[in-house]
Amino acid sequence: MKKTITRTALATLVLLLSLTFSSYAQTYYDVYICGSTSVKLRPQESIINVNDKVHWYLEGVEVAGSPFTYTASGTADLTVPANLAVGLHKYTTAIESAGGCLGDPSDPYEVYKLPTKDLALTKSVATYCGANSGGTSGSVITATTTPAATLPDGIAYAYTWSATESGNPATPGTADNSSSATSLYTMNTTTAGTYVFNATVKYVLTAANTGTLVAADTDGCSVAAASTQTVIVTPKPLKPTISLVN
Repeated sequence: MKKTITRTALATLVLLLSLTFSSYAQTYYDVYICGSTSVKLRPQESIINVNDKVHWYLEGVEVAGSPFTYTASGTADLTVPANLAVGLHKYTTAIESAGGCLGDPSDPYEVYKLPTKDLALTKSVATYCGANSGGTSGSVITATTTPAATLPDGIAYAYTWSATESGNPATPGTADNSSSATSLYTMNTTTAGTYVFNATVKYVLTAANTGTLVAADTDGCSVAAASTQTVIVTPKPLKPTISLVN
């Protein structure tokens, strides 16, 4: 009886662990494109003979212009257009010999078109008092990224913050290292002035993602905030003295 109970408990534990790990499984794709990016796909040329025909398929349907007659390297490449719908697209290819024998299709090559995104800035405090000494209360500027569709696994964000005071670059605080949909810049400066904040955000691959990100601007389809945010730091008045007026 004890052995039966122990085996049942172990089997249950293994099942629970497998379900837990599977829930954290990530799905990655071969290439991710964004913006006005087009990419070229190339079949395995080492197995193609001159005058063979190369067929290309998208989701099992032959694409326009296919098949391509192979005459030299690159002549059977397929250009994936930039105007793909957002989401996953699976391409396959097959070789037809000059004698008319069609080979088996390749494994799918997965292209994921990323959505556009917007970036907006908000602030917690528009004005705060600086201090000549002691602690200060500051303002937190929040950058929020809104993609036009849900992102796939393995895609994150990278933010770049900038601040100016009287038109000059300034560092009135620190930004976090967020890779999520929000990033925070926390002000802690005690120097009086009018500070203007801006930020940009781009797509990046997570460390575990084995795919390739291709962007038209070579910078992850970076976008700037729709508008800047201004925070005014006012000087702390000096400590007064009292005199007798008679």
